[in-house]
Amino acid sequence: MISSTSISSSIVKPIVSNSQYTSIPHFPACLGGEWKNLVKSPYLKTTMKFKAGTSLPPHHFPTMSRITVHSGSIQIDDLQTSQAYILHADDDCVIPALLVHEIQFLEDVEFEFELNSKEMIIYWDFEER
Repeated sequence: MISSTSISSSIVKPIVSNSQYTSIPHFPACLGGEWKNLVKSPYLKTTMKFKAGTSLPPHHFPTMSRITVHSGSIQIDDLQTSQAYILHADDDCVIPALLVHEIQFLEDVEFEFELNSKEMIIYWDFEER
């Protein structure tokens, strides 16, 4: 189950001073996602953006993650409970570790992504349906 939370503040140090978007190396190029302002300590934190109509296929993370939408809207489909959650600007949610989910970007979107890890670890759950 995905839950809404309040945003907690932590001191984090950027490891990249460049605020230009670059391709996300852990995502297939066909998905077109970009990130900037990557921080790895005390946990991974970055700003990402995707174009409207883009979908991320089923995937999960080994640790908890958090999404905070800055602009646009996102639909997160929890594939374990068959529930869909739509997030708009200023909404945030926590995605539990190991939860298989899909994401659809309903509009051009920019969001903050946090992962309870120092490295980006994502598992793509490709299987026949």
